[in-house]
Amino acid sequence: MQQNEFKRGWAVLLGSFIGLGVGLASMVYYSTGIWIRPWQEEFGWTRAEIGFQQTITVLVMILMAPVVGRLIDRYGIRPVTAISLLGYAAFLLLFPFMDGSLSMLYALSFGYAIFGMGTTGLAFTRAVNAFFVKNRGLALGIALTSGGVMAYAIPRFMTPFVAENGWRAGYVVMFLIVLVSTPLVYFLLRDEPETDNSEDAAAAQTKSGTTFSAAIRTVTFWKVAAIFLFISSAVLGLIPAFIPLLQDAGLTAAEAGGLAAIMGLSVMVGRLLIGFIIDRIFAPYVTAMAFTLVALGCLALGLGGVDYAIFAAIALGFAVGAEVDLIGYFTARYFGLQHYGAIYGLLYSVFIFGAAISPLYTGYIWDVTGNYDLALMIAAALMIPVVVISLTLPRFENA
Repeated sequence: MQQNEFKRGWAVLLGSFIGLGVGLASMVYYSTGIWIRPWQEEFGWTRAEIGFQQTITVLVMILMAPVVGRLIDRYGIRPVTAISLLGYAAFLLLFPFMDGSLSMLYALSFGYAIFGMGTTGLAFTRAVNAFFVKNRGLALGIALTSGGVMAYAIPRFMTPFVAENGWRAGYVVMFLIVLVSTPLVYFLLRDEPETDNSEDAAAAQTKSGTTFSAAIRTVTFWKVAAIFLFISSAVLGLIPAFIPLLQDAGLTAAEAGGLAAIMGLSVMVGRLLIGFIIDRIFAPYVTAMAFTLVALGCLALGLGGVDYAIFAAIALGFAVGAEVDLIGYFTARYFGLQHYGAIYGLLYSVFIFGAAISPLYTGYIWDVTGNYDLALMIAAALMIPVVVISLTLPRFENA
């Protein structure tokens, strides 16, 4: 069964890997910190004003996630993701035409968020969950590792590229990457396995599951939602702030990009390791342990300074490496796949609500204090309810 899952599902796994890597929540998100200083220098924007770009993006995604989830449940993954990727790419191409107007920045962010929701784990984790049962955690980890590839490659290579060629050239490169990837994703993805075997667990699971209305009436749903709200509120403003934080401390763009690349490696390792372990150990226990380590990493950087940046990079990468895999895993295990898009969509909306808050208050803290120490302390404190709630989650049915 384990070998057959990967033999049958490799194309979907590859398509999901590519789609997740070039999507809004990976490639664009991990490049956010690269534009902060160039935009400050060219346009005179404050970091809070720039941070509001991400707030607008995630607020739109909050509204779009349940809608896109229902579209996927009704029309399938392939058409929704293809249209989403093309629309999102078109908006990327418009960014180099910005002239210093904040309203233009916010309008473009609004536009690519509408299409970008269909390029996130909402679509691609549904595809992976449909093909994998025994190795679900590992398969999700493999697919989502592409985010770690981007978390490594974007700061490592895009930071010096932008320093030499300008930020506008960086957006053109991202547009071309998405454009080339779209047909590959479309032809590799499938909604469910093709089989006539009624005992095939992977095929049968796509026809069963809790309804959306029943799911949101459970305590478990809101416990899971609370976990990911605290996680996103804690760390998702620190990721784009990481490169400017290091540069503020005196590191060059290449040095800051190199340390941020370590975060990318941590994302990859975290996703594979978490995925492998949750197939074997009760996932909420793994969640509690992982985010305890995240709290310690934030404390190390906040209290010890830039000398501990490598530990914070590993911890923050591990946090990002765990969250989306776990949302998809918890959704499938607790609620099934028949209404996966709608249920995951609402959970993802809650998750990215925290992502709307985090960059705004993180940028404001820097504008007021000149550093991110308080933001790091807040992140560490928010890990406490994550650990406590994780330890109260119920066992999976058919575990």
